[in-house]
Amino acid sequence: MSSPFDGDHARAFRSELRQWFADNLPAGWGTERFAPHADEDAEVRFLRGWQRTLYDGGWAGISWPAEYGGRGATLLEQAIFVEERDRVKAPFDIGIVGTQMVGPMLITFGTQEQKDRYLRRILTGEDLWCQGFSEPEAGSDLAGLRTRAVADGDGWRVSGQKVWTSRAQHADMMILLARTAPVGDVPHRGISAFAVPMDRSGLTVRPLRQINGSAEFCEVFLDEVPIAADALIGKVDEGWKVAMTTLSWERFATTRAFEMRRLAAQLWTALPEEARADSAVRARVLELLAQAHAGGLSYQRMVSTVTAKGEVGVDASAGKLFSTELGQRIVDVALSVLPPPDVLGEVRPGNQGTTSWPLEWVNGFKNTIAAGTSQVQRNIIGERVLGLPKGGARR
Repeated sequence: MSSPFDGDHARAFRSELRQWFADNLPAGWGTERFAPHADEDAEVRFLRGWQRTLYDGGWAGISWPAEYGGRGATLLEQAIFVEERDRVKAPFDIGIVGTQMVGPMLITFGTQEQKDRYLRRILTGEDLWCQGFSEPEAGSDLAGLRTRAVADGDGWRVSGQKVWTSRAQHADMMILLARTAPVGDVPHRGISAFAVPMDRSGLTVRPLRQINGSAEFCEVFLDEVPIAADALIGKVDEGWKVAMTTLSWERFATTRAFEMRRLAAQLWTALPEEARADSAVRARVLELLAQAHAGGLSYQRMVSTVTAKGEVGVDASAGKLFSTELGQRIVDVALSVLPPPDVLGEVRPGNQGTTSWPLEWVNGFKNTIAAGTSQVQRNIIGERVLGLPKGGARR
């Protein structure tokens, strides 16, 4: 039985997309002729512009309803887009929090006014979103968050701290979780979700400079930040549903199956003859290629399942867990078998169309933490698929 990824419709869609990339990628992209961006601000401006180019070409929000600026297609076409984007290593999605997480969540939980206000601006790159979930003492244990939103007239006042907030210094909006009721017997109750403009008084962003020189992550401090009543997403005290939907879409978006297939293939291609002649090295790399191919097939199955059900399930946790840990294994082998000239390279923020193995190594740690750590994913799989008792998967 043939895969829908290889059917006539998929082939036509893929052909159209490949031609569009060929016609619209920046001049010199993927070669040394492409000039790196001078700084992070310049990179963000470039990537916002690229997002607008995607939107104008009809390639933004492929699976979103057309009434909100999308293409009105399915997740199959969206997945093919991701595969082809990774194949040519096109500019990455600077607005991924909005395009892959907040947008699908708003389509489910947002009011009509919120959908009209936010969705199209996400797709055009006019609004970049960040994710105000994690806190210093509430990372993996998200229900332990302490940021509070207190009713104030017709709106709210928010106080607290968020951390590991990706690209908050460039964001226009934040999807924020805050406690609106005291902690009870069930910690995740009494949490609400809000759409917060980043220019509110009392909101301070402090970038965290990383070892690679970039400042992708930030701390966000909220001191009596005023937000309007219509910033509430979903119902008061029921933000956990909003959060879990957002995180499910995040895990779906961060599965990275096609990227791992490309990375494994690149490792095989880069192997020098003496390494390829070593049966042990050859077996290790071929095993990684097989695992990456299996991950791609599993992702295709997941896309079909999500399309049929209309929601993301536990499969996203399995896919995210497998692909991010596979990425670490691929890079570990690359660093151990490739000659130094092929390994060493300039580590810089973003993606100017080339692959840096040192940067992949650094990002590998981040990828197994973001969107829920590998331990959290194992707990989810253990409890929801295998039926283990709470905490059973931790042993």
